Amino acid sequence: MSNVIPLETDVLVIGGGVAGARAAYDASQAGLSVTMVVKGLLGKSGCSIFAGNLNYFAPPKDEDGAAPAQAADGEEALRVKRTMAFLAKYTHYLGDQEYMRNASAWSQSEFFDWIESRGIYLLRKDDGEIVTDLPRRTQAWAVQMGMSGTVVMDMMRKLIFGTNIRVLEQTTATRLMTQGDQVVGATALDFVNGRFYGIRAKSVILATGHSNYMSLRSTGTRDGSASGWVLAYEAGAKVQNIEMQWHHASDVAYPASWMRLHLYPNPLPGTEHRSQLFNKNGDMFFDSNWMPENPVPYIMQLKYLAKEVAAGRASLDGGFFSNFTHVERQSLEKYIYQTQFAKKIDIDLGEEMYENAVTWHMNVGGVRVNGLTMETDVDGLLAAGSVAALVTGGLANSMFEGLTAARTAEQRVAANDALPELDGSKVADEEARVFGMLRKEPRDGLLPGQVKKRIRRAMWDHMNYIKTEASMRTAQAELDRIEAEDLPRMRMNTDTHQFNYDWVDALDAVDMVKALQMQVQFSLHRKESRGGFYREDYPVTDNTNWLKHLVGRQKDSGELELEMQPVDLPYAVPEEKIASFFDVDY
Repeated sequence: MSNVIPLETDVLVIGGGVAGARAAYDASQAGLSVTMVVKGLLGKSGCSIFAGNLNYFAPPKDEDGAAPAQAADGEEALRVKRTMAFLAKYTHYLGDQEYMRNASAWSQSEFFDWIESRGIYLLRKDDGEIVTDLPRRTQAWAVQMGMSGTVVMDMMRKLIFGTNIRVLEQTTATRLMTQGDQVVGATALDFVNGRFYGIRAKSVILATGHSNYMSLRSTGTRDGSASGWVLAYEAGAKVQNIEMQWHHASDVAYPASWMRLHLYPNPLPGTEHRSQLFNKNGDMFFDSNWMPENPVPYIMQLKYLAKEVAAGRASLDGGFFSNFTHVERQSLEKYIYQTQFAKKIDIDLGEEMYENAVTWHMNVGGVRVNGLTMETDVDGLLAAGSVAALVTGGLANSMFEGLTAARTAEQRVAANDALPELDGSKVADEEARVFGMLRKEPRDGLLPGQVKKRIRRAMWDHMNYIKTEASMRTAQAELDRIEAEDLPRMRMNTDTHQFNYDWVDALDAVDMVKALQMQVQFSLHRKESRGGFYREDYPVTDNTNWLKHLVGRQKDSGELELEMQPVDLPYAVPEEKIASFFDVDY
């Protein structure tokens, strides 16, 4: 017996964030048939909606304040050099610099015009000039700081539903289907209607994003389970640098349901001031303006916070505060979205500080791809957006990757007239696995939500920002225990096929364990601290021995195999050979 619904499409896009939406839209505009599998609601779930800033990097102004009509070659070269130096540090020198240069140039030449011509309101002054931070003009915003992702994704949702793209919402991809060494489609579960699909495709674009909800505090939503890593890895693709887990220092501590509310250390709209951090004794320990050339000083916030934690003046789950009382009230009230939330609990950001706690955030690593084409190591599989190991975050970057993936998919479809066949036995095996989870026994078993909480607790306690080999070994042991004892005992409150969120949670729990077991092994292997990755037992950044990509693939035995790969540094090279982790600004 089979409940599989067969579907055929030129391009299958898995993921509904800005990368997946742009990939689907451009592929459709090229005349291809496109199917989107979106775990949540298109444009209303995932991490793209939380992007609050738009990287701007405007050309410098003349001394009289006017923008130069055209930058001289030397000025343009200097701008590129400064941009590449920043982006290299932003990715801890592990980012694909050729890709980053191309993406940065595209964001300047096309991104802003493209979104504004499709209805996005960029925050502008009364005279029409785009509002930026002063004086460096590195950031711009849609409507308000904190809202950019929401309005951009509203725009993309409208664009997608204005096409003939088939959109399967509240549907989760469960496995990529392969024939030989080629990805030829995927299986997917519609957990609202209980439908199971076998989708044949000439090209598959993986765009599942990052901000995975893997710890008790996280900027990710319930959609995030690192399933993109697992899908790619089990299909034969390589993953890269997934130990490079970012955290936020300045997300709100209370109420806990607002933990995704970020109190930005980034340059603020219409002012030269930026946020500050204070410890529980009332002493300032970080001012974002100490690093004026860094528009996203998240990593440096955490380094300074780690020293406060070691001294007992703060903790990762609270006891330190963001301060904006020195910022002009007009900027706070008019330009910053978060101000209204603080007011709901009687905090006036113009007069009071707001308590913070650390949250897990984005990941610098992901699926290894060619930065020029978005192709993975597996034929037929592309990866776009933050699931790919290129650079962490950014709506413009993700959109650039989406359109690049669409162009590659278009070329692939043009060269392959026939749709590939799915292996019926593989589809049947996956159907049996997925529907085998739909059980109410054993009655003393654990609900999927309980298992996910145990996973998140293990990560918060043992794989948080401050790590050691001992803590990571403890996390590894707990994940192994959950895999051996808790996953087999998962059961559901109901075995209905309709609106059964336990079902998708059960699938997620399996992926979370798999992804985190890999991440722990990656983390144990890297014997240094770099960027967002801090090992208290190896507090040095070692560019002599560890400025390398850590790459993993699944061996035929099913085990993880790790290898080191060189990093190309065509534009920016770190000055330090080996230095204290706290003495480098990346």
